[in-house]
Amino acid sequence: MRQGNNDGEQAGRGIAAFWRALPLIVLLLLCCARAPAAAPVLPGDHPIHITEAELQSVNGTGFTAPPLLSVDAELPRGGWKPVGLPYTAERELVPTASSGVRTVTDWYRLDLGALPPSERPRLLYLPRWKTLGHIAVYGDGVLIYQSHGSPIHNGYNHPLLLPLNLAAQAPTPASVLIRVDRLRNSGSGLSTVWVGHEDDLSWRYQARQMLQVQLPFMGSAAFLAVGAFAFAVWLGKRREPLYLLFFAISAAAFLRMLHYYVGGSYIPMSDEWFEWMTVASLLWLILLIHLFLERLHGQPSPWLTRLTVGLVLACNLTTVPHVSRSIVSLYLFTPLLNLVVLPVAVLIFSVNLRKAYRVQLPEGRLVAAWTMIAVPFTCYDALLQNNLLGPESVYTSPYAIIGLFFVFSYIMFLRYTGAFAEVARLNKGLAHRLREREDELKQSYERLRVVENEQMLNAERRRLMQDMHDGLGSSLIGAIRSVEQGSMSEAEIADMLKGCMDDLKLAIDSMEIVDPDLLLLLATLRFRLAPRIEGAGIALRWEVQPVPSLPWLDPGSALHILRIMQECIANVMRHTRATTLRVSTAATDDLVCVTIEDDGPGFDVAEALQRGGRGLRNQQQRAKAIGGSVGWQSGSAGTRFTLWLPIERESVPAAT
Repeated sequence: MRQGNNDGEQAGRGIAAFWRALPLIVLLLLCCARAPAAAPVLPGDHPIHITEAELQSVNGTGFTAPPLLSVDAELPRGGWKPVGLPYTAERELVPTASSGVRTVTDWYRLDLGALPPSERPRLLYLPRWKTLGHIAVYGDGVLIYQSHGSPIHNGYNHPLLLPLNLAAQAPTPASVLIRVDRLRNSGSGLSTVWVGHEDDLSWRYQARQMLQVQLPFMGSAAFLAVGAFAFAVWLGKRREPLYLLFFAISAAAFLRMLHYYVGGSYIPMSDEWFEWMTVASLLWLILLIHLFLERLHGQPSPWLTRLTVGLVLACNLTTVPHVSRSIVSLYLFTPLLNLVVLPVAVLIFSVNLRKAYRVQLPEGRLVAAWTMIAVPFTCYDALLQNNLLGPESVYTSPYAIIGLFFVFSYIMFLRYTGAFAEVARLNKGLAHRLREREDELKQSYERLRVVENEQMLNAERRRLMQDMHDGLGSSLIGAIRSVEQGSMSEAEIADMLKGCMDDLKLAIDSMEIVDPDLLLLLATLRFRLAPRIEGAGIALRWEVQPVPSLPWLDPGSALHILRIMQECIANVMRHTRATTLRVSTAATDDLVCVTIEDDGPGFDVAEALQRGGRGLRNQQQRAKAIGGSVGWQSGSAGTRFTLWLPIERESVPAAT
């Protein structure tokens, strides 16, 4: 952040230095506009700079069109008086009721009789003319040029470059008359006049056109274009009103500068409304700059904001065309209104600059440098507008607006790039925190996986210990007691030990990874128990059919199924005299059943369950633990045992 501030201060010093050098640049351009041509010229072909003329003023009422011939104006011969150029007619600061009706027509006579003849055509160059009316030029009494369109916004800021020769090979007029219409109290002004060839005058005209028209137009257009970009940024980021204020400032500045380069018949509105728009845009521009600076330094002044808003609304409402009868013509009141607004603008800028320096805002220096230039430029234009300065001077307020464009654009550029830098910093910090979180999650996952493996191993160990204790352990204890008491024969002991081996093998088989295939599990049971069944003289009929897979089948559930089936087969071999054992499978929509049938003498199922035999109870409990059920059907023809298993189950019941 410190580096960014240093860069901003260096750029601010550079912009301030540029604006300190701008008056010198403008002065150099003006000097170039006044300087004679540097190229060598033939004797008698050099341009003539006319600084003296004769003036005759004719009072009238209302504007009249210029006659085709000057003699039709019936000017008195003895009414001419010598004047120096540039010439200004004073204006009344406070207009009266008749100010918009009474007119004066000023005739300026230039004597060109001393010019030597020339084979090339000559031109007349007029750097500036200023009037509320029209201008016309006569050569030897014949009209050769007249302005058109609005008499108020008449293109007064455009220089004139006119051919004096009416036709090819025609001689240069010996006398030139310049006719200027004006309102009597509005005053007028006429600059010095140049007469010469096109090569000598065109560069002067182009330099003046650049200073007075083209640069203001390009500056205001660029300001508006950047403002439109800021408005687009605001549409996507409505939480930052500085972009919206910048757009509003650019629009107000564009409307304010229109009258410097728009004139003639190019205005699609009446003079009254165009002048009102020009005045209103200046007032709104001051208010918007105040709001922008307040938002920038974050130190609001409610009293100053209320004063500025009240002044802007009051001036806008009272100057609406055709509303106030006390205002004859707004364009006559504009100079006075500008003088009234100037101290208010100085107050607004002073308060905001003091607050900006109080909070040590770097951009405050740029605004201060612009204010130091804008206030003198505005005062200079006020003197020029009231004819207190020569009309040959250039309006400088457009350059103050261009300076505002550069200063505020630079401020918005800093804000815009600062927002990107802040986003990049936040993204970098977020990425760092994300990596830290990922590392933490990875470590937590590793710890959880270790703990889960340990819990799984402990659970599997407890399951095996419990199963070996209940199955293999009890069988071995029973065999040991029988051997000690001598109550069992060797064949019975061997059979019991074989059962223990079957228990151990089934426990080992249950530790392997089990697919959700019941048939594979039953095949494991057949592989382990078929030799004992056939060794006991019982024929095994294996009629297992394909059944749906059981997604919930895990090692613990597989061991429960194996134990249930083992217990059933052991009961057949131990308690019946069956000669055939049949194992089959079937399936319904949501159940799979495994059936074991024998042809031995049956037993009373209800009585066996009531006696509380461990074998049958264990089968019921194991079936319940895996969400299934068991059932017995026994008679004289044999016994049928059925195990029902669900194809899908929502949760795994707690195994016992």
